[in-house]
Amino acid sequence: MQFDLFARAANTLPVPAAKTDLEERLSYVRRTGWVPYRVGLKALTLLGQMIEAPNSHRPPCLLIHGDTNNGKTTIALKFAKDRNGSAMASSEHTTKPVLLVQNPPFADLGAFLGLALRALDAPTPRNARTERRLDQLLTVMRTADVRMLVIDEIHNILTSKVDQRALYLNGLKFLSNELQIPVVLIGTIEAMRALQSDQQLGNRFEPHHIPRWPNDENYARFLAGMCSAMRLGEGGNWRSKPLVTRFHAMSEGLTGETWKLMCRAAETAIKTQREKIDEDTLDATPWTRPSERRRGG
Repeated sequence: MQFDLFARAANTLPVPAAKTDLEERLSYVRRTGWVPYRVGLKALTLLGQMIEAPNSHRPPCLLIHGDTNNGKTTIALKFAKDRNGSAMASSEHTTKPVLLVQNPPFADLGAFLGLALRALDAPTPRNARTERRLDQLLTVMRTADVRMLVIDEIHNILTSKVDQRALYLNGLKFLSNELQIPVVLIGTIEAMRALQSDQQLGNRFEPHHIPRWPNDENYARFLAGMCSAMRLGEGGNWRSKPLVTRFHAMSEGLTGETWKLMCRAAETAIKTQREKIDEDTLDATPWTRPSERRRGG
């Protein structure tokens, strides 16, 4: 039975698979890149507006938050890759408009500065003082024309004491003010707690939530888009409400889990020579729901 809610998802048709070696095809599935979707494109547009804004003594800052494995980091990686690649192609010297750094597992400004310098290919000795690292980072970021600082996994600072978190966040605020560039923090909803402990920071960082997928036509379109990008022969019947609903339940509406499940289902379809994703393919695909994994089930 077909459902009108998912009818327009059929507009994204899968590309027939080429005759390639099994491992080649499986490798292609695993390295499939970005597939556009509404929430992701909205976040990319917002980041684009921020980086294009003129320098300001109080630049716009953002906190992108949401559930674990819901596509936040992928959005940041996509934005950084596009902006940095475009800048390198049009510049005579090494530039990195978007500096993307993963937060250390604790609130340590010196450790963060070291990671940021390493991301810019400018490491310092391990015993270098925080002041030296900060001064070097400011110089290197200006030289590399950094226009936005993006820090992933910001919720890691919650493992540290309140005074350590305050010192760390003040250091980030100083970087933003000194360079007059926006800072984007990425983390779970718990990251809001860290920022709300400082009224100035809480006011500066505008929250932007990345929600889970509802089980609707847009989700069906996303499934169809992924299936097409992986070049699965017969694809899947994404107009089927039971199939889409089952996919949604298995992934619990999380973008990263949906992607992982699609990869595993595509691999199952290829290995069994079914070349399509349906209820039988999902039955044969090993999978544990995210909430069960967290419970150790």
